[in-house]
Amino acid sequence: FRFWIRHSVKTQGFYWFVIVLVFLNTICTAVEHYNQPTYLTKFLYIAEFVFLGLFMMEMFIKMYALGPRIYFESSFNRFDCVVICGSIFEVIWTEVKQASFGLSVLRALRLLRIFKVTKYWASLRNLVISLLNSMRSIISLLFLLFLFILIFALLGMQLFGGQFNFEEGTPPTNFNTFPIALLTVFQILTGEDWNEILTGEDWNEVMYQGIRSQRGNRGDGMIYSLYFIILVLFGNYTLLNVFLAIAVDNLANAQELTAAEEEQEEEDKELCTLRNVVPRFEGSVNPAGWFVTSYSSPMASLVLTDS
Repeated sequence: FRFWIRHSVKTQGFYWFVIVLVFLNTICTAVEHYNQPTYLTKFLYIAEFVFLGLFMMEMFIKMYALGPRIYFESSFNRFDCVVICGSIFEVIWTEVKQASFGLSVLRALRLLRIFKVTKYWASLRNLVISLLNSMRSIISLLFLLFLFILIFALLGMQLFGGQFNFEEGTPPTNFNTFPIALLTVFQILTGEDWNEILTGEDWNEVMYQGIRSQRGNRGDGMIYSLYFIILVLFGNYTLLNVFLAIAVDNLANAQELTAAEEEQEEEDKELCTLRNVVPRFEGSVNPAGWFVTSYSSPMASLVLTDS
């Protein structure tokens, strides 16, 4: 019976059953909205219990079929188990506290169920695995980017701190305090309104305000504009593009891994077909009695002759 269960969980029908469950669960999560009707709230409440029960049943069936040790050897299975345990804790927490920030965070775990699709989608699974394998490089680059933002935020406070106070008021992007300076540098790195010309009531461009705070073009404004130019050149066009290079490299690795898996799958199919073509005989058979007689079919015909 356990062998039959193990065979069943590896069939295409079981895979599609899980994918449909994930798709329906995602739809139920997406239709939830503020000030929704009472009947919809009750329906989604019951549906969450149904989906949670089905996903728990899937987990226990696979755990029984594969065994706990083999089941938890897979990183996707461990991830699935964590998401299900988080959903169970969310249901318990909902009964204890009806509304809290922690409850909102736990409900966000439902969205992670959509990653179950990656287990049955080979190319997407390989892409996720490649990205996870490159996390060491990405984390190092993120730390370097944070130091870059930190240095330029402190430098901006020294150059422009208290200088963005104009007659029309103080723009929200300034260097008066350290937290706001961090957000301002981050906005410049994203390229959002950092260098546009002042038009009408739109006076929130950071570079223009920096030049304006230093008496404009006739004063030291053009010299202080080098701060923004260097920030954009090294931050936006260099560091941020390294992330893109890492992503492209991971995409190439994922495509190579997918191609290798497809090639291995074709070889397994050919081997399975060969085993089905070759007749089974009782007793001993001399391997030397087999020889190829025809290549007319995709698989070479094998004929057993008297030796």
